Amino acid sequence: MNDQPTSQQSSMQDLLSKVSRYEALFELTGVVNAVTNIDAVGEVLAHRLKYIADVYSWRYLCFDGDPEDLEGPEPDAIVVDGFRGRAHVQRTNPESLSRFEGDLWRDRKTRILCGEPMSEALEHLPDHFQREDLEQISVNTLVEEGRTQALFLFCKRRQPFTDLDIKCLSMVCNFFHRKVHTLWEQQKLRDLEQAYLEQEVMLRQNEKLATLGKLSAGMAHELNNPAAAARQGAEQLKTSIGRLERARFSLGAAGLSSEQLDHIEELEREAERRAKEPTSLDPIARSDLEQEVEGWLDKSGIEDPWEHAPALVEMGLCAAELEELTRDFRPSEIPLVIDFFASRYSASNLLEDIGHGTQRVAQIVEALKGYSFMDQAPVQLLDVREGLNDTLVMLNSKLVGGIDVNRAYSEEVPRIQGYGSELNQVWTSLIDNAITAMGNEGRLEVKAHQEGDWVVVEVGDNGPGIPVEIQDKIFDPFYTTKAPGEGTGLGLNLSHGIVVEKHRGEISFESRPGETRFTVKLPVSNSQLEDRSANEASKTTQPRG
Repeated sequence: MNDQPTSQQSSMQDLLSKVSRYEALFELTGVVNAVTNIDAVGEVLAHRLKYIADVYSWRYLCFDGDPEDLEGPEPDAIVVDGFRGRAHVQRTNPESLSRFEGDLWRDRKTRILCGEPMSEALEHLPDHFQREDLEQISVNTLVEEGRTQALFLFCKRRQPFTDLDIKCLSMVCNFFHRKVHTLWEQQKLRDLEQAYLEQEVMLRQNEKLATLGKLSAGMAHELNNPAAAARQGAEQLKTSIGRLERARFSLGAAGLSSEQLDHIEELEREAERRAKEPTSLDPIARSDLEQEVEGWLDKSGIEDPWEHAPALVEMGLCAAELEELTRDFRPSEIPLVIDFFASRYSASNLLEDIGHGTQRVAQIVEALKGYSFMDQAPVQLLDVREGLNDTLVMLNSKLVGGIDVNRAYSEEVPRIQGYGSELNQVWTSLIDNAITAMGNEGRLEVKAHQEGDWVVVEVGDNGPGIPVEIQDKIFDPFYTTKAPGEGTGLGLNLSHGIVVEKHRGEISFESRPGETRFTVKLPVSNSQLEDRSANEASKTTQPRG
C-alpha cells in the first residue's frame, strides 16, 4: 500500500526536476542571446551549467576550417574552457591541442568516458579536469554534413550523468555552438574589415607620400635655382665691390671739378636705374654692339676694353651714347669714368640679382606654407584661387617646358569653408594628371568662378583625352593608366572622396581627343563645415584653466 505513494512522489520529483532544468535552459538562451562577445557567452554558460546538469568543468573546441585538410591552410581553433563559474577563451592552432582531443574530433561520436578510459583521458586534458572524485566525462560531438563542427567535454563530480543530463547538455551544446560560431564569424569579418581599412589607409598614405615626394623634388629644383643665383651673385659681388672702391678712389685722386663730380653722381644714378631695367638683346645684336663698344673703348685709351664692354652693352649703351656721357671729361679722365661707371652698374646689377633670387625663395616658401596650411586649423575660410596659384607654384618645375598655362579667375569668387590642404591635394592631382596627359607640351587651363550657390573650379588640357572604354573607371580605387611605379591609382579616388564626402561637393569630367576638362563644384555655404570651424575656433579662444 505504501509503494504507490512513494512511486508517485518519485515521478513528481522527476517531473519537477525536468521542469526546473528546462526553465534554466530557457533562461540561458535568453541571457546568451543578449550578449555580444564570446567571452561573455562563455561566462554565462560557466555560471549556469551547474543549475542545468551540475557540471563541474568543461571545454568547447571548434576549428576554423577542416583540420584534416592537409593541402589547405592550417586552420585556427577557438577553445573555451569553463571552470567554477568562469570561462577562458583562446584562439590557437591544432598543434597546441592534445592527440586525445584530435582523436575525439575525428571519431565523430557522442559518448560517456568512465573508468580506465576516463583516467587515460585525464592525462591529456587541462588541469581543471583533474579531480579525484570525478565519475564521468561526457563527450558531445556536433556533426553536420559528415563533418565535425564542434566538440564538447563535460565532467561531473559525485555521481554519473543521467539521461536528463545528457539531453540538457546536448541542447546546450547546439545552442552554445551556434552562438559562439556566429560571433566568431562576425569577429573574423571585423578583423578582415579592419585589415582592409588599415591597408587602404596605408595605400592612401603612400599616395600622399608619393605626391609629397614629387612636390619635394620640384621644390628642391625650384629653390635651388634662385638660391644658387643669389649665392653666385654674392660671391661675384665681393670682387665687384673691390673694383668699385678702387675706381672711386682713382676718381677722388684725379682732382675733378665740382661740375664733373655732379656728372659722376648722375652717372651713378643712371647705372642704378639701368641695373633695375636691363636691356634684352638677341645674341647677334649683343655681339655686334659689344664689338662697337670695344672699338670705342680702345680708341679712348682704355686698357682691356673687353672687360667693360659686356656691362656697358647690358646697359644698352652704344659708342655714340658713351661719347655723349663722357663729353665733360678730359681724355685722361675718361678711362677712370668708364671704369667707375661699369663697376657701379655691375655691383648694382648683382645686388638686383641677389634680391630677385631671395625674393623668389621667399615666394616659394610662402606658397609652400599656403599649400600645406601649416599651423592652421583643419577647416579654414578659403579662397580657391590662392590654392590654385600655390599648387601651380609647387608644380612649376613641370611647367617650364612647352606647357602654356592660362589662368582665368573671376574677380568675384567667394571664400568657402573647407579643408585647405586636402583641396590643394585635389588641385595637385588634377593639374599633375593634365601635365602628364599632355606629355609636358600643350595648353593647361585653370579656371575659377561662381555659379549660383557653387564655387566652380575647372582644370582642362588639350591632350589626347581619356579613352571612352575606361571613363567609367576613372574614380575607382587603384585604377591607373600610368606605368608601374608611376602611380597608385588613388589620386582621383582620393579627390572624389575629398570633394564629395568631406565637402558635399561634386566632381565630374568631360573628355574627347584634344580636350579633357575636370570640373569641381564646392558649396558656397556648408553648414556642417561652418559648425565644425566655429567649434574649433571656440576651443582655441577658451581660457586655460
